[in-house]
Amino acid sequence: MPIANTQMEDAIFVLAAHVFLKTSDYLRCLDALSRLLGPARLQYLLLLLAFVRAAHYWTETHPEIAFEDDIDKLLAAHEALADCILNDPESRDNVSDALLNELPALRLKADKAIGLLAAIVDSSEDAIVSKTLEGIITSWNAGAERLFGYTPSEAVGQHISLIIPIERKDEETVIIERIRRGERIEHFDTVRVRKDKAQLDISLTVSPVRDSNGKIIGASKIARDITERKRIERALRESEGRYRTLADALDTQVQFRTQELERRNSELRELSGLLLESQDAERRHIARELHDSAGQTLTALDLQLTRIGDEAKKDPALAKEVQNAEGLVQHLARELRTTSYLLHPPLLDETGISSALSWYVQGLAERSGLEIDLQVPDNFGRVPPEMELVIFRLVQESLTNIHRHSGSKTALIRLEREENRVRVTVADQGRGMTPERLAAIQSQGTGVGIRGMRERVRHFGGDLVIESDGSGTKVYATLPMKALHSTYGTNTQQDVA
Repeated sequence: MPIANTQMEDAIFVLAAHVFLKTSDYLRCLDALSRLLGPARLQYLLLLLAFVRAAHYWTETHPEIAFEDDIDKLLAAHEALADCILNDPESRDNVSDALLNELPALRLKADKAIGLLAAIVDSSEDAIVSKTLEGIITSWNAGAERLFGYTPSEAVGQHISLIIPIERKDEETVIIERIRRGERIEHFDTVRVRKDKAQLDISLTVSPVRDSNGKIIGASKIARDITERKRIERALRESEGRYRTLADALDTQVQFRTQELERRNSELRELSGLLLESQDAERRHIARELHDSAGQTLTALDLQLTRIGDEAKKDPALAKEVQNAEGLVQHLARELRTTSYLLHPPLLDETGISSALSWYVQGLAERSGLEIDLQVPDNFGRVPPEMELVIFRLVQESLTNIHRHSGSKTALIRLEREENRVRVTVADQGRGMTPERLAAIQSQGTGVGIRGMRERVRHFGGDLVIESDGSGTKVYATLPMKALHSTYGTNTQQDVA
């Protein structure tokens, strides 16, 4: 009977949906469809529903695939339904000749649709395999044949262990156990073996297969060849391994070179310290020679000139010459004494840094015209002699630089003593240094004088900081009191008291 209105189409769709989904009302709906369509059209409808159910089965099992099918099962279902329509004597009695003539065309359309579905599955690059819960292969597409080398006739009916390496047999047991629990296994990387015994790196997605009642009856798997990906990963790991080996080797070399450099720098600092000590010792020796030997000679010469002057009083011109000579000798004696004291002030050994700096600052102020503000606490006392020498040389070099280069008319010197360290500050109000000059000094310590200052402070274990801008230059030195418990500790306490 013809179906002409939309309400009738909607009714047929609703009834067919109950039959497709097998709801609790599907038997009554099936009876209604039989009375509505007749036996022949009902069989065709069931044929169509069988095809849809097969396609739905694959898309539900493997949602990542657009269309897939168990071809053997789908064709068998199609043949059974077609035979029911064409060969059932009971239905033939109730079917008109016109409807019988229509069935071949309907079957041809269904065959084309099934053929298209089969072509999609067979053209898949991935291996699509179905198996029972016992591991027996039930379907094997063309992708599986290309991947594993077995034809469908060779694989179907065999146990899935056909393609599982012996050392990985336990994987199948675990997979089946998870499938029985209804789990879906996604992107499981493993290894399988081809017909030619070559091993393949593959990625598996395995899903449970259910019957119409929802019972799990098997498993469907998609296997994708990831040999190239694994090869790239192995190459990357090897490359990373080589890189790490090289990095470790370079790190070892850097550590070795660093240790060697530190050792040589330590040796250089020790040598620099020895040179400074030798320099100071030589200065002390020269100062003593100038003071003692040359001083004594000049004293004797002065006495001799005095006697000559007494005898030359009778000759005014000669007396004047002798007097001039005495003046030159006295001037030379003062210059020698000043030079001797600058080389190594005797006050440094006799009364300490405070007296030595007072003497030096007074003399420099007279010679240079600098206004020097020396700030030393009254209770500063004595510190170890090596520290006093470092402080004196630091102040001496800083004031020399101020006088020669800064253009400043004033200078500040401040000594501060704490429990475990001594701070020294020397500042001026001159033109300062250019940023480039300051950067060079801070990075390289350019200049013999500044290098000497740095080496003295470093050799003593202290820190030296130089700051400079348009308002002047400041030198800060911090020296640790590492020799407080020496023999000079008693002198220090006495001086403080």
